[in-house]
Amino acid sequence: MNYRDVYFRRINHLGENVQERVKNDGIRTFEKWLVNSPHTVRNLSVERGIHFDGILLTSKDKEYQKILFLNVANNVPLVVGDIMTWIQDDGSEEKWILFQEKKKVNGSYRVFWMVRCNYLLKWVDKQGHLQQSWSYVVSSVDDKIKGNFRTWHALITPQPNKYAEILMPRYSIERATNFIVEDESWTVVEYDHTSVPGIIYLSLTENKVNMVYDDLENNIADTDRIAKYELLTPEEVQTYEVGEEIKPLFTVTKNGTPIELEVNLLSTDKKIAKTIDGKLIAQKAGETSIIIQLINDAKVCKKINIKVVDKKEEEILAYIDGSATIMLDRAKTYKLSGNIDFSDVTFSLDTNLAKIVKIESNSCTVQANAKNELGTFTLTATYGGKTYTKEIKVIPLW
Repeated sequence: MNYRDVYFRRINHLGENVQERVKNDGIRTFEKWLVNSPHTVRNLSVERGIHFDGILLTSKDKEYQKILFLNVANNVPLVVGDIMTWIQDDGSEEKWILFQEKKKVNGSYRVFWMVRCNYLLKWVDKQGHLQQSWSYVVSSVDDKIKGNFRTWHALITPQPNKYAEILMPRYSIERATNFIVEDESWTVVEYDHTSVPGIIYLSLTENKVNMVYDDLENNIADTDRIAKYELLTPEEVQTYEVGEEIKPLFTVTKNGTPIELEVNLLSTDKKIAKTIDGKLIAQKAGETSIIIQLINDAKVCKKINIKVVDKKEEEILAYIDGSATIMLDRAKTYKLSGNIDFSDVTFSLDTNLAKIVKIESNSCTVQANAKNELGTFTLTATYGGKTYTKEIKVIPLW
């Protein structure tokens, strides 16, 4: 290597043009700043599982005291809307939402604006699923953050006499969604989720607390809208042959209506039943139990007993499929389901709380009373000399 090659290697080690050299020099300077700065915080993280170090700076403007500036390396894949966890010296955790990124041309590091979350918001979405997210509930004294967010993004929302405003990560939230904040009920009157990708800005007005369905202790509104899933299975032990794929009989219901949802099958004894290539296969003769678990909600699960034999004999497995509750003066349909096609099933009730108004082959329609009489009764289905029962509860309309 001659002198000329050495010279050009030295002057080009940060890049082959001015822009590259300036950017790479800035990156090197930021790395030194990150190592030596008294404002560097180690082991920060966001809920997506990203861990990183950053430099946290306060605003020199007293009007922005609630805002911090997060400086991170270019290769840290943060996005606006991330909820950052900052572990304090005493071991406590603070949650901060990244609500804006400073745009740079050929930037040597990234800068985010962030504000501390002050409320864990909970709500029921349109599918009936309970959601929650850390958020920044904007108070009337936070004029700078509130006002400037509107100015920055040309956001116009109605302002009722008593209102609340919420800054949070982007979720699909509809108008008229209700929240409980500090033992008060609030309803969404307007939102903006397009001005800033990753962020949704909600405007809410005061609502009346529903003492029946609003859970003030856990800050959840409209608990009656939470979807109720149920796994229905036969009472009999289900039998399989060695080498056979285990496909248990079951029905998933959502608010009493059968639906198709994917499940996981988990074996409690891998010597008898084992998952192979995604399928649960009977391994050897014996008795064990398996767990049926919804993929989209692991809390909904049921353990059933199974039997593995060298050669099985056909048997009838059945259960009554339908909702465990009926509202006053409302009707629901129930049917006998199982491993065969049932017909001419006999249905009966043990109560005056409800009556059977229709029977068709393997199903019946049950109507609850209109006399405000609440309680639990038993529906019985009879087929082939065997009886199958289901407890049903009569509940109020509200």
